[in-house]
Amino acid sequence: MKRTARGLNLVLLVLALTLFGGGSRALAEELAIVGTGDGVKILKALGAAFERLHPGTTITIPESIGSSGGIKAVGEGEAALGRVARTIKEKEQGYGLTYLPFARIPVVFFVNPVLPVQNLSSDQAAAIYRGAIDNWKTVGGPDAPIAVVRREEGDSSLSTLKKSLPAFKDLAITERAILTEKTPLMFEAVETTPLAIGFGPLDVARNQNVKVLSLDGRLATFPDYPVVNTLALVFKEANRKGTLQSFVEFVSAPAAAPIISAAGGVPLGR
Repeated sequence: MKRTARGLNLVLLVLALTLFGGGSRALAEELAIVGTGDGVKILKALGAAFERLHPGTTITIPESIGSSGGIKAVGEGEAALGRVARTIKEKEQGYGLTYLPFARIPVVFFVNPVLPVQNLSSDQAAAIYRGAIDNWKTVGGPDAPIAVVRREEGDSSLSTLKKSLPAFKDLAITERAILTEKTPLMFEAVETTPLAIGFGPLDVARNQNVKVLSLDGRLATFPDYPVVNTLALVFKEANRKGTLQSFVEFVSAPAAAPIISAAGGVPLGR
């Protein structure tokens, strides 16, 4: 009888461990945020802070699929939360997504670190991308050709440059430019090309082997820096619950501001 009781207790113990023993695993939840390559470092920093406050929860930032890809994925139900560096276009309004901006990201020009150039004026940057300036000597660098690296039309950083700088409005980029279609590829091209110049989000640039240039004498951290993009989350209201709701509230809370700043962004309202 005692053996039977012991056997029964053992079975119950195993069952309990199976159902509840991996408590952290049973309660673990992963929230993937899909979309733009801009703001990745900011979101990773916010995700890490959120995970510390919510043990058992994992925030993942998958490889960039662009703002358009993020909106499409969330709109078609392939993901619950997206990250974008532009507003929702009219043709995307049918998805019925909520757009929640939470940070601004300076868009900067950067060069391969071997170049001695430290600053460009807006007119000089535009002339380089137009092809009118094609030698670094013209802007204080070595007597060597400039390798121009660009993004595709519609890219959030390029669109912000065209909206923010009069010299870039209606600018036709030189046909000699190297085209890259993702933020990581832009940085890779500049890192591996000694005479290259590119542009992109400050938060990513600070973590790459590139030199960030000041623009018109202003550093990207200055309050009056002229080229700033907005980073936002997109989601369906029906999914605003549980971990997703907690995360979108967290990134908009005052406690997130120093995390955003440390990662290279500017909290909204500053």
